[in-house]
Amino acid sequence: MSKIAFVFPGQGSQSVGMGQDFFEQAAAKKVYETFDRLVAPNLSLVCFNGPEEELRRTLYTQPSILATSLAALELLREKTQVKPVIVAGHSLGEYGALYAAGVISLETAAQLVKERSKLMESAPKGAMSAVLGLEGRTVEDVVDAYRKEFHTVIAVANYNTDNQTVISGAPEAVEKVSALLKEAGAKRVMPLPVGGAFHSPLMNAAAESFTAYLSDFEFQTAQIPVITNVDAALTTDATDIRQKLGRQIDSSVRWTQTMNRMIAEQGIDTVVEIGPGKVLTGMFKKMFPDVRLLNVLDLASVEETAAQLNSNLASV
Repeated sequence: MSKIAFVFPGQGSQSVGMGQDFFEQAAAKKVYETFDRLVAPNLSLVCFNGPEEELRRTLYTQPSILATSLAALELLREKTQVKPVIVAGHSLGEYGALYAAGVISLETAAQLVKERSKLMESAPKGAMSAVLGLEGRTVEDVVDAYRKEFHTVIAVANYNTDNQTVISGAPEAVEKVSALLKEAGAKRVMPLPVGGAFHSPLMNAAAESFTAYLSDFEFQTAQIPVITNVDAALTTDATDIRQKLGRQIDSSVRWTQTMNRMIAEQGIDTVVEIGPGKVLTGMFKKMFPDVRLLNVLDLASVEETAAQLNSNLASV
């Protein structure tokens, strides 16, 4: 029998029109209407119709991606009884994983992402760049050396694959370190179209505020283990999850370690990415080309993925 993981994408996977064909389905419509009510009354309209500049704003990007991911999950659940043995999400996607694991309700997910996106958008401005073709440890060493020498804000924000990381921090520091990383052998260093330095110390105040905000919400023990971003650890305890979620905003996203935990340690052989885009399945394919990868991002893929999962169930 297959060992299945569900994963949920983060910021950067958005596109105008995502999830629009979900909206006529009752289970998906409920998700979007909940987010419209609790986040912004025009959220689904921006998600489906744009304009793209508005959707790129963190205030809309994060809840739109999460709403689309949760809508996709609900439609998949209608088509299959197959359950994952592990769930995880990349940055924002961790909220999808927590919902899938029964840790937070739909209403809580909407309220948390609203506050998270507001705090992250209002944080001090910064920059982020993707570093390709260089091992994470080498990127770490260059970043650490520059930070210590110049006493500035620069950090590794995301460990995405063995040869792809993201740096984040003060704009000048990101620019200078990008040049140093090219000298160190990076194939490409690409500035990302974001206004904030996510998962860096420039998010410290946002993380503190969000940690306080989390105390007002109920968290349940996870019904399915969640691999958390801050430490790539299998986590089920509600208190642990709450604490880690507060730290996530200004901590590195350890996605490389998460994938290794799933595949190399836990023996996952099928990964289903639930939400817009195919960013995460692309990362898995680079590191674990033999793993079966499925996507749920529109009605056609809901049907296709459910059929594949159900065929496994029937063959057991």
